[in-house]
Amino acid sequence: MTDYILGLFYSDENNLIFDSIKFFEDLSEDKLSQIKMLPYKFLGPVFLTAASGIESWRIDFIESSLSLYRGRAFDADILQSFFNVNSSLEITPGLMTHLFALIGSPHTEDVDLLLEKLTKYIHPSIIQGKLVQEKIQGPNFEFKKFIKPELIRGLNLIDYSLGEARRVYWEEQHKYYCIGLIERVFEGDSKISNFISFDKDNPLRRQILQLIPSFYIFAILPDYYEKLIDETLGAFNKSGIYPNIRKIVISSQDSHAIYMEEFMESDGIKKSYGVILIPESQGVKEVKNISYFKRNIRNILDGHKNFDEFIKLLNPHFTIQKWSTSTDEDLNMLRESFDNPN
Repeated sequence: MTDYILGLFYSDENNLIFDSIKFFEDLSEDKLSQIKMLPYKFLGPVFLTAASGIESWRIDFIESSLSLYRGRAFDADILQSFFNVNSSLEITPGLMTHLFALIGSPHTEDVDLLLEKLTKYIHPSIIQGKLVQEKIQGPNFEFKKFIKPELIRGLNLIDYSLGEARRVYWEEQHKYYCIGLIERVFEGDSKISNFISFDKDNPLRRQILQLIPSFYIFAILPDYYEKLIDETLGAFNKSGIYPNIRKIVISSQDSHAIYMEEFMESDGIKKSYGVILIPESQGVKEVKNISYFKRNIRNILDGHKNFDEFIKLLNPHFTIQKWSTSTDEDLNMLRESFDNPN
């Protein structure tokens, strides 16, 4: 049997969470208890309110590649990718609902196809079905009884759609402006994490701050989701693989921003660089397409560029100063310095 991990989480207009999760092996009670908490952990930061109090921005997409631990043997049927897609729809003015899919797959998957199924069919169908049943049943309508079969139906549709080869889409040619870089180095249990961007007194920093939820948000998301995905894999007994964040997309009603990361592992040390990008449409100059940023990240990871040259290629207005983000104290200092509008 093909070994997928599938989950569908629904958050209603009252922020109540309902879930349906599908997997293909017997798990212990401890593992099942961990799995029951996953909807709350994945959906918790979707609204970005806990970290920033900014309700207009949401996390739409998270993708992680999966690597084998070295020196271990595994079955041929193994997960290759792990990603999450979120659909946000307004059920009544000012009240949002969210449908969040968690997918672990042995294939690369056509993410855009799955997102279309989620946003254009499954989520609208749940909302429409709820409105119809409320009208028919009136005060006798019980949402808990309604939502469970709807989530199972949606989960089966996602399951049926898995295995499609990923296609190349035109968004690869869209142009973006780099507003920051995150450097992460892991060796055993130790971690070094740094943030590089404009000088905090540069007017560009204040200008960009008006176009994003916060610099602090971007500094915490890669670590948070990489750890959460690793925890999720452990809950499903996938202990032979570990995640590497590839892409996070957040959006507001008017725009979106992308975090995109590449990594390299050598002699037990994992090093990654991730760029924070905002789209050309926001009136910024010196924009490049995504392939430009990917190529330059690979070049520095492969040793073909020095750090100073790399930084200037990302954005000539960046300084080479590194702001540590390894501890809570470091992160709070970054927030005070970079998220201050003055």
